[in-house]
Amino acid sequence: MPLHETEAFVLRTFTLKEADKVCVFFTRDAGKLRGVAYGAKKLRSRFGASLEPFTEVSLTYFQKENKELVSISNCDIIRSQFVAGISSERMGMMQYWGELVDSFMLDHEPNETVYRLLAAILDSMKNAGNADLMTLARYFEFWMLKLGGFFPDWRHCGLCEKDLSAEPAVYLTNEGQPQCAACSLRRGEELPQFVWQTIQEILTQAPAKFLSLPRDARLITQTGSIATRLIARALEREPRSYEVLSRLRPVEIVTSF
Repeated sequence: MPLHETEAFVLRTFTLKEADKVCVFFTRDAGKLRGVAYGAKKLRSRFGASLEPFTEVSLTYFQKENKELVSISNCDIIRSQFVAGISSERMGMMQYWGELVDSFMLDHEPNETVYRLLAAILDSMKNAGNADLMTLARYFEFWMLKLGGFFPDWRHCGLCEKDLSAEPAVYLTNEGQPQCAACSLRRGEELPQFVWQTIQEILTQAPAKFLSLPRDARLITQTGSIATRLIARALEREPRSYEVLSRLRPVEIVTSF
């Protein structure tokens, strides 16, 4: 039963029996893995606050051959997102992001880009106001679609491969494939140039830079409707965390989807 050590982000946890937890991690070296933290729910558990969502930890675990769940030996906190006065909006957003990573990433497939994305998006959230959280959500959604292999190349028409950067509008098929006006016959969902350009900026800029530029709320809403539809199509369902988000700030969040 070999011992493994790696850095990891805690994505989600679930109760197992009375005192134990099943934890979903995204690790730097082994990708997504699930493990059991025995005694994690006890009052004086050795895990303490290390299993809170999106805490970055130094993880030690044992893995038995042909066993889906690993056994968590130790978690030492590297950095925690849970500070005094953390808002319900931020907690709900992290729950949503955790579900997206869990849904799009396969078990035991390392992905350094995803790990760096998680670190960067959490750094950006520290300096973001609550009003900026939906902008960060849009950023994270498109990157998870891309890294999960569910986002087509939007730089060129899906049929004629024409460069779309100078097109006044791009048309999306039901599958999310972009087409120029000639190939689409102007059918499908029309994306104005500024919406298309915003999506390109998401995929070419660091989250801190993307967040630093002023964004019209209606533009964020339009890009969000595209992202959430593509996510629902890829997963064949809506993420369960949508319901959690809708209960937080109905005025600010529900209208953004």
